[in-house]
Amino acid sequence: MRLLSLGSVSKYYSSTATLAVDGASFELRPGEVHALVGENGAGKSTLAKIMCGFESPDSGRIELRGEGLSFGSHRDAERAGIGFVPQYSMLAPGLTAAENVALGHEPRMLGVFADRRRAAYDFSILADRYGFVVDPDAVVSTLSAAERREVEILRALSRGGDVLVLDEPTSILGERETSALFALIGRLKDAGAGIVYISHRAREILELADRISVMRSGRLESTVAASDVDERSLADMIMGGASIPAGERGGQEPGAAMLELRGVSLGGRGADRLDGADLVVRSGEIVAVIALGGNGLEALEAVACGEAEPDSGEALVRGRPVRSYARRELVSGVMAYIPTDREGRGLCAKASVALNAVARRLPSYSFREFAAGEAPLADAGAILSAFNVRNWPRRRIDTLSGGNRQRVVVARELERQASLVIAANPAQGLDGSSRAALFSRLSEMRAAGSAVLILSSDPEDASAVADRSFALYRGRLKAVGPADESAIAAALTGAAP
Repeated sequence: MRLLSLGSVSKYYSSTATLAVDGASFELRPGEVHALVGENGAGKSTLAKIMCGFESPDSGRIELRGEGLSFGSHRDAERAGIGFVPQYSMLAPGLTAAENVALGHEPRMLGVFADRRRAAYDFSILADRYGFVVDPDAVVSTLSAAERREVEILRALSRGGDVLVLDEPTSILGERETSALFALIGRLKDAGAGIVYISHRAREILELADRISVMRSGRLESTVAASDVDERSLADMIMGGASIPAGERGGQEPGAAMLELRGVSLGGRGADRLDGADLVVRSGEIVAVIALGGNGLEALEAVACGEAEPDSGEALVRGRPVRSYARRELVSGVMAYIPTDREGRGLCAKASVALNAVARRLPSYSFREFAAGEAPLADAGAILSAFNVRNWPRRRIDTLSGGNRQRVVVARELERQASLVIAANPAQGLDGSSRAALFSRLSEMRAAGSAVLILSSDPEDASAVADRSFALYRGRLKAVGPADESAIAAALTGAAP
């Protein structure tokens, strides 16, 4: 029995001459987790948006329980029982978590006025039912990236329905949130719901999925039972047998300190704080700090990049207090910064891909050069070619998939040889070859003398290229071996002494 099916669906964008989906046929069964995988730009997110009413196909059919459907908007899909959790946030930043979940379906007093107290109560009941812990009255702009992802998931679940489409749901979630999500998926599956799961994480896919469909260049290449593949064969299917090896660890002695934290403490919501953190990152080395959600990683990111003043202690860049730098001086002349919050701090959503790619160079263009547009476009092409971002020239950045957006941020920040690189969850949404290319580039920058700090919720980022690694637990740093997975896991959960 088919719950949701798409037959010979195609989507062409004339503005960029891009055939994003080319005759793809896909089916989802009741009580099934069906993984949709492929390289960045393969068409996965576009196909998911078609399923959920955000895009209309140029041709093909959509059926739910055997009945043909035509969605005028995503609200039509929601009413039909299809929920969507996007890779990038679609929440209203000025509203509370509860207001975002209730948006468009607000409980009413006297049938007229929005009942905010009831919305908060309903939100709390929903969050408790599914194992998430988010303050219903917290304004979304104050929430961490992981907390915003939880709100997105709760919003989709609040609409009910039998189909849930998850686009890279764990890319910025910690272990607790990921475990809660997996348990939730299991309960939904047992209740007969169908889940479309889009991810680049092979272990997650093999743990959750019943079937796996592979997309490449807009076409759905194959569908296999998850039990018939392992991690290596799945990676080969996704990449078509091609890969880029990650860079080797450095052998040179590190040089002068580029970033120093001396007894830094910073308060935050709940456990998201630093407690007397001491850390030195020197030129010619890569240091990784790994933490699960809510243990202070976002606080460390804010201090290191100069966006927050420590409550106590010092944060120094090249021997100067980081807050003494003018922002333009810091990000243009000293630091390359890949933020966890890609949408809020890494991109200008309404600008073109080209302008986002050359954002660091904009002050260097004359008015005549900028108005003509040829120099920015040429520079953007050179910057983006390193990470194989396709169909970029005049396309708006918010029309790209999440993985391609991340590649634009990475390409822009790593195209120059900065003294200090702060890369926060830099591999979020990246496919295997893009992830390898990222770490190869970081290795090159280390060899050329850059100091690199990787902040991540994924221990694999530490084992990729780090010379030294630290686990961050409840605001405290503990040194661990980059390749010692058991030691990292113990330190991240507080099991280590």
